[in-house]
Amino acid sequence: MRFVILTDTHFLEQGGTNYAIDPAERLAAAIEIINREHNDISFVIISGDLAHWGQLEAYGNLKSTLASLRAPVLLMMGNHDRRMPFREVFSDADKDPGGFVQSLRVYASASLITLDTLDEDGPNHAGVLCPKRLSFLETALREAPLDRPLLLFQHHPPFATGLPHMDRIMLRNGAEEAEMFDRIRRPDYMFMGHVHRPISGVWQGVPFHIQRALAHQVAFDLHTRERIPGTHELPDYALVSVTGRDIMIHTRSFLYDGPIYWLSDPAAQAAASVAELGT
Repeated sequence: MRFVILTDTHFLEQGGTNYAIDPAERLAAAIEIINREHNDISFVIISGDLAHWGQLEAYGNLKSTLASLRAPVLLMMGNHDRRMPFREVFSDADKDPGGFVQSLRVYASASLITLDTLDEDGPNHAGVLCPKRLSFLETALREAPLDRPLLLFQHHPPFATGLPHMDRIMLRNGAEEAEMFDRIRRPDYMFMGHVHRPISGVWQGVPFHIQRALAHQVAFDLHTRERIPGTHELPDYALVSVTGRDIMIHTRSFLYDGPIYWLSDPAAQAAASVAELGT
C-alpha cells in the first residue's frame, strides 16, 4: 500500500495570496507530479489547515483544484479550518457520531485513524481532543485489527517539538492521548502537520513524522516564543509505503527546478558553479 501526505494547504479564495504565495498554484504543481509519477497510490491525505481563514470560498477553491487529482483524497481539520463551511463544500467528508471530521479506515495492508483536533471555541490555535473525540479514539484503537499496522493521523502534535512559538499551540491534552496508548494500544506510526517543519522522532514509544507544509514554512528557530517566524523554504510531499510491518517514508521537494546530474560524472564533480551542472 502506498499513499501521499500533504498538509497545511492554507487555501484562500480563487487568486488569493498569503505571504506572496498562491496555495492553489502550489497544490496544482504537487498534483501534476503525483498524477504523473504515483498512479499506484491508494489515496492522498491532507492533514489539516485546508483553508487559511476557514472561508466557504477557500474550500470551493480547494475543491476545484483537487478535481484534477486522480487518486481519492482524505481531508482533515486543522486549527485554521471551520467545520460548517467545510461541510457545505465537502458534504461527503468524514463525520463521526459526534459530528467531528474523523474516521477509522481498515485497508488490507494497514488501518488508518484520522482525528479532528480543531478547537473552534478555544482562545488560540491550540488543539484539543474533547471527551467525545477521546471516546472515538478509544473505540478506534480497540476496533482496528491487530494483524496489520495502525497509522494515526492528527493535525496538532500532542508533544513539544522544541519550537517554542509552535509549542504554545500544540495539542493541549496530549497526556490523555498518551494514557490511552498505554492502556489500550500504541499506533505503529503517527503522522501530523501544523508545525510547518519536517520533524521525526519517537513519542511515548510511537515513531512519528511531521510533514512540512504545502504553503508558507516556519523557520528553524529554537528560541523565539511570542512570534512565529516564516520562510519560503520549498514545500514537500511524502510518499509512504507500507509492506507488511515495514513503513517507508520518502519526502520530495516538488518545486525544485535545479539541475539533476550523475554523481559519478567527472565534469559534474569538477563543476565550479551550479550553471555548469546543466539542467
